[in-house]
Amino acid sequence: MALGLIALGIAPVFAQKPTVAFNAKGLIVLSDADMAASTYADGKLMKETGTRDLMTYIPLPLTDRAQEIGATVVSNSVTNWVKGMALSGDGRVAFVLETRSQVPDSMKMVKSTNDLPTGAKMFIVDVSVSGKPAVKFGAPTGKLPMAIDIYQNQLLVVSSETDKEIQLIEVDPTGRPTRVVNTALKMPNVRATDVTWHPEGDFIVVTLEENKALMLFKARRNAQNKIVAFDPFGKPLTVGVRPSSGKFTADGKYYIVSDIKDGNAKGELFVVQFNTTDAAADHKIASQATVGMWPESFGISPDGTTVVAANANKTYQAWDSPELTRKSSLSLLTLGPDGKLTNAADYEFDGILPGDVVFDKTGDNLAVSVYEYFDFGKRSGGVEFWKVTKGAAPALTKQDVKVNVARGAHALRMIP
Repeated sequence: MALGLIALGIAPVFAQKPTVAFNAKGLIVLSDADMAASTYADGKLMKETGTRDLMTYIPLPLTDRAQEIGATVVSNSVTNWVKGMALSGDGRVAFVLETRSQVPDSMKMVKSTNDLPTGAKMFIVDVSVSGKPAVKFGAPTGKLPMAIDIYQNQLLVVSSETDKEIQLIEVDPTGRPTRVVNTALKMPNVRATDVTWHPEGDFIVVTLEENKALMLFKARRNAQNKIVAFDPFGKPLTVGVRPSSGKFTADGKYYIVSDIKDGNAKGELFVVQFNTTDAAADHKIASQATVGMWPESFGISPDGTTVVAANANKTYQAWDSPELTRKSSLSLLTLGPDGKLTNAADYEFDGILPGDVVFDKTGDNLAVSVYEYFDFGKRSGGVEFWKVTKGAAPALTKQDVKVNVARGAHALRMIP
């Protein structure tokens, strides 16, 4: 075509090749093949025959539309608060929780997601080769593991199994467990649904969903400086209506947690200051800010000044439901040195049930996983990208390119 235009004396104009701006070696994203987003609302799984849960490795930079994006089968589940995956500090090993195990193609309907098969395992995945993730082996956890976090070679897993609610799993450089320490929650009818290491490795925060609370624990160590248990440090702090996942700022000064409410009202992010010096002192809420509906996840910029929450709104409703909304949204917030969280702007975009938010190494760009889209035919999820403008007038600008991945995209991590 171009040669024909030249022969006619017409010089073709080629547009600049679109690309993805994201400062990292790559991204890994989990896709849950077992259920549609609307399963939360109507119980219909709508599982595509023959599909399996996947991990996809997106190598960066993306320079060619034909560039290979590798994937491997690894059982995972969207039914945890996007904390179903952790990555080693060197970015070579990923740890994936099997909160709910794979369902057969013959299973078409559930009364609730609690009817899905219970998992009790994590998978160790080699992600050292760009674009080529490879599952190495599995290891047991407590039943229904809900969240995982990592500090150095120490994994934390919270589960619903009695006396194994909090598990410390030490691993070697290959990811193989070498030591397990169980700590009982000792709180009947209360689940540990999220867990986060403090950046210095002496404290952990656990979400107690039924108590609408956060609880700080301090690591107890033996003479060899090995952790042997986690002890409560201060009283539980009541936060919102339904607290879900949380994260510390890089300096450990503030802890931010998302409150998804009941799914019918706008959610909030809470900024918490934990007292790590005096067990008799109270923890406190420094500030809170309103975001969109069902803010399941959020990201914090490396410098701690910018927070972005992903709001599902009611995109997960059945397509014929009068409650359905066709737009998800991102809430852009600023975090001040005093812990004041302020909502600067909200941005709508196409997509159902955004799952996770990750800043790049510089904080200049943002990646967001999207469970699926409003379309027919072969269904897919995606990873979308946004440019971050900092300073006195913070803003988000949607990038032109997205990456299609298997339907069910949720947990997302950056390979630095």
